[in-house]
Amino acid sequence: MLRLNVYCSLNIPIPEHIKLGSSYGSGLPKFRGGPKLPRRVSVRALKDEMDGGMSGGFQGRSWEPGLEIEVPFEQRPVNEYSSLKDGPLYSWGELGPGQFFLRLGGLWLVTFTVLGVPIAAASFNPSREPLRFVLAAGTGTLFLVSLIVLRIYLGWSYVGDRLLSAVIPYEETGWYDGQMWVKPPEVLARDRLLGSYKVKPVIKLLKQTLVGTGALLVTSVFLFIFATPVEDFFKTAFVTKDAPSNVVASKTNTKFKIR
Repeated sequence: MLRLNVYCSLNIPIPEHIKLGSSYGSGLPKFRGGPKLPRRVSVRALKDEMDGGMSGGFQGRSWEPGLEIEVPFEQRPVNEYSSLKDGPLYSWGELGPGQFFLRLGGLWLVTFTVLGVPIAAASFNPSREPLRFVLAAGTGTLFLVSLIVLRIYLGWSYVGDRLLSAVIPYEETGWYDGQMWVKPPEVLARDRLLGSYKVKPVIKLLKQTLVGTGALLVTSVFLFIFATPVEDFFKTAFVTKDAPSNVVASKTNTKFKIR
C-alpha cells in the first residue's frame, strides 16, 4: 500500500513599525513582505513493509494480531482453517474429485480386505452363502467409509460456519468462561472470502459423496435382505435338476446288481 505525505511552505508577512511624527511618538504597524520564499509542495510516498512497518521512519500498524487479540490463537477461524487443510485426513477435502474418489476407493479396498472379509467370514460361510458373505463384507466396509466421510464433512462444515459468521463464540480458558466476539469489518471480509471460495466447494463435494454412499448403503441393505431367498431359489433349482439324474443312476446300478 502507498501512502502520501504532503508538505507545503508558505510566505508569511513580517510586521514593521512606522512612525507618524517625531513629536507625538506614535506609529502604525505596516506589513511588508519578507524575503520571497518559494511556495512549494512536496509529496513523499511511503510504502508499507512486509512486517507491518513503513519506510521513511514511520511505523505502520499490523492489523491482524490487534483485531483478533481477544480470541485465542487456536480458536481464530482463519487458524482453524489452516490447521484443518494441513491435517492428514481433513486435507482430503481439498483434493480434486478424481483424487478424492481414488483415495476413498483405496480406503474401501483396504478396509474390505483387513476388516470386512474376516468379520463376514465369521458370520457367513463363503462356500455355502457366497452372496450374503460378499454383501455383508461390502456393506460393512461401505458403512465405515461413510462414517469417515461424515467426519471430514463435519469438520469442514464447522470451520465454514465460523468463517462466514459475523459473531463467533470462543473460550478464554475453558468451557465455563465462554465469550462472544464480533468480527471487525476487515476480519469479516477476509473470513468470508475464505469461506466462499475455499470451504464451500469442499462442503459441496462432501455432501455429494455422502448422498452417493447413502444410496449405495440402502441398495446394499436391500440386496442383503433378499439374498437369502435368492440363494434358496438357486439351491432348490440345482437340487431339482440333480435329483432325476441321481434316481436314474441308482436304478441302473440296481439293474446291474440284479443281473
